[in-house]
Amino acid sequence: MSFVAELKQRKVFRVATVYLVVTWIAVQAASIALPAFDAPPWMLRVVILVLALGLPLTLILAWSLDWTPQGLRFSPRGTFSKRMALVASALVLLAFVWFFRGQPALRWSDIPAADVALAPAAARTIAVLPFVNMSGDPANEYFSDGIAETTLDMLAQVPDLKVVARTSSFAFKGQSADVRKIAAALGAANVLEGSVQRAGDAVRITVQLVRATDGFHLWSRHFDRQLADVFKIQDEVATEVVRALELSLPASDQQRLTQKRTDNVEAYQEYLKGIALLPDRKVADMRVAATHFERAIELDPTYARAYVAAADTYNLLHEYATISAEETKRIASYIERALALAPELGEAHAARAVQLERTADLENAEREYARAVELAPSYATGFQWYGEFLGYLMHDFAGSERMLRRAVALDPLSPIVQDQLVYPLLAANRFDEARVEAGKLEREHPDFAQGYYTQGVVGAAQGDFVAALRGFREHAVRDPAALGRFRSVCFFLLRFGAAERARTCMSDLAARWPNADLTNDMAQISFFAIGPQVALDAVQRAKQPDEMFEAYLLLCLGRNQESSAIVRRVAPQMFAEPPPTALYPRQIPVAIIAGLNLVRTGEVDRGKALLQKAAQTYAERPINQAVAETSWWDVVAYAVAGEFDQAFASMQREVDGGAVLDLVDLDSDPLLVDLRADPRYEKILAPVRSHRQAQLDAAKAAGLL
Repeated sequence: MSFVAELKQRKVFRVATVYLVVTWIAVQAASIALPAFDAPPWMLRVVILVLALGLPLTLILAWSLDWTPQGLRFSPRGTFSKRMALVASALVLLAFVWFFRGQPALRWSDIPAADVALAPAAARTIAVLPFVNMSGDPANEYFSDGIAETTLDMLAQVPDLKVVARTSSFAFKGQSADVRKIAAALGAANVLEGSVQRAGDAVRITVQLVRATDGFHLWSRHFDRQLADVFKIQDEVATEVVRALELSLPASDQQRLTQKRTDNVEAYQEYLKGIALLPDRKVADMRVAATHFERAIELDPTYARAYVAAADTYNLLHEYATISAEETKRIASYIERALALAPELGEAHAARAVQLERTADLENAEREYARAVELAPSYATGFQWYGEFLGYLMHDFAGSERMLRRAVALDPLSPIVQDQLVYPLLAANRFDEARVEAGKLEREHPDFAQGYYTQGVVGAAQGDFVAALRGFREHAVRDPAALGRFRSVCFFLLRFGAAERARTCMSDLAARWPNADLTNDMAQISFFAIGPQVALDAVQRAKQPDEMFEAYLLLCLGRNQESSAIVRRVAPQMFAEPPPTALYPRQIPVAIIAGLNLVRTGEVDRGKALLQKAAQTYAERPINQAVAETSWWDVVAYAVAGEFDQAFASMQREVDGGAVLDLVDLDSDPLLVDLRADPRYEKILAPVRSHRQAQLDAAKAAGLL
């Protein structure tokens, strides 16, 4: 009898068919029943593996049985059947060993964390992906995003857990990429994903925690609740994640973890709508975001995060565009209200730091930034703003880079975080690295307007006027409402020596934004293009005059007593005894004005000491024009103190270091007449003038001027 005929006789084919049908039914039943009992996903894989391995055993058993009229009778076929049985058994054993090798102990999600060993610290990183909206109604998209958003935010309060920021994790919304690839892109060891199915007031939320290295599901849960319980669900999800990652939390952190943001679902959704509009930093989007936050505050006056978000948005609008006097007042009141409602809210302390920074209270600003990142260790924006503060205001460029790289690690796909990392690299004269980062940003976020502005700054820092203007033009196309950036462009025109073009630029902005007070800006440009008296007339017409600039103009006009009265009122610390032992970079111009006031009012030694201190402080920084309002403060300080040899030594140092901007400062300042009369002046600046003229000619030839 042939082998196939014997298989038919022993009904091996029939047994195989029946087994496959029963297996298929069993798998379908398990896929429905196991989730109903909150079984983790690996249980279904175990069922499938057991059923699959049962097939060869069943076929061997069928081969070994005779179907007789008296029933089944065991009739092995010699050593063949025995060997097949041994091989099949070995395969089953090896399959189970392979399946469980390296896997954690099988556990249900409700096993207490104390029953399992602590996970290594390196594994305590997580990305929360946007939950899938299974409701079929696009209007519920904000709700499903909100569940993930708030869970992410709650987890970000855990000190021992690194949480990837929303901007990066939500970049994968709507994509079907492998979770391991997503985790690799985000630098996360674990990924939380889920879905939301809403029907009326009933909602089912399914959540699963996946280990990124192998896609293994650590646990899975689903929650059936009424919509009113949505915040309770968030608390449960976050608590389960922390427990699954085996983190030990003190009671105070547990309380912060489950602290509700608001009990008002509508206010919560308004907040989420606003947050979604901020990452690209487009002015029009930020204005809409502010209306959402204001609505959230109206719906729930105790919603601390809404106050912080509104204050942050108005601060951003102040930087990128302009805000009203009423909106300016709201910033301070909103921050104080947020801190009163939630004293340990890290985001509120970061907002207060920005507020203090704007009022030049730099010591307290730094304390608040440090407190912010301590309370919110996964708040990427807090690290970003702290890094900007250290770079722009403190000239601590190494510290700035450290903070910004931390922000990038927390939010690797955020365009604004990547963008700001360019600036400390520029400040340290690491131009190649800065260009690489700027190019990477353009490739990954080609529509991000701010990135093109940064490209312009990179060009300006290297003295490339054409590259600078092209970057600024590309930015203007993508964000035509960014008044704050356009103001900076006008000053870059001035810094390259196109004074009349700079005046036209600022006049055009004043015509486009008649409600914006650009008087101080026009006064500064007029000072270099026309003279100090016209500038003084302009600054005194401003709604909020730049008092230190006014004091400087009065010095230029010989009105020393009037200047001294302003400086002593605005910066009394400069006249204290003993004098300040250290100066912040932003205080250097103030110290120069105060020092010259002292010299001209008879306190020559005190004045010259202060001028020397300002010059030395400025000279200690790297020579770079991207992070300074002017390149020549040390030259000015030495010159007004009458120390011409030191002034020219500093000037030579600046030129040798690559300074090519701001010749207009030296050429137009009435206080530097005697410096300009010295033959050394033109000799040292000759290569700078040549470079500047070549750049102006190239810009005109390219149609950029």
